[in-house]
Amino acid sequence: MKTKMISLAVLAMMLIGFGCSSSSSDADVEVEAIVSSWLSTGDNVAPGLAAAPFNTARIEAEFRENQTYTVVSIDTDGASVTFTGTYVAGPETTSGIRSVVLSQNEPVAVTATGIYRIQGNEMTYEVIQTTPAIENISAPTVEGGFGSTKFGDFELGPTWVQTFVRVN
Repeated sequence: MKTKMISLAVLAMMLIGFGCSSSSSDADVEVEAIVSSWLSTGDNVAPGLAAAPFNTARIEAEFRENQTYTVVSIDTDGASVTFTGTYVAGPETTSGIRSVVLSQNEPVAVTATGIYRIQGNEMTYEVIQTTPAIENISAPTVEGGFGSTKFGDFELGPTWVQTFVRVN
């Protein structure tokens, strides 16, 4: 009985400790800069998304503290598609570029890999689907920087690079 009580006490202390350390009211909790609502429209939309067959006119993205995201893509006809999933951001580098892996669960399960950098209220962002793999396509890398998505050995430049502006 004593062992069970000690185990329960330890478990309760762990839960209380984890609960306190993740409280958003703590002054020492640092919120990732990506956590915000973002908008990409007009010339800020990646050329590969703005062109046929996607014809994307506007992208609204929300990245949350719990590492979930919702992205709404709206095409030139006003039709929208909502993408949801989770994300994991890599460490910031000296260039400010970070890696990111997005595990999308809606509307279909895919994984996208890429990079982003936030400077003030602007985010430069380049990701590409990696699972299931797209033949001969390689994701951008922190080392390669923006425009480093490749088709074979050929870098695609700005094709999949877009700019988001913070909206909150």
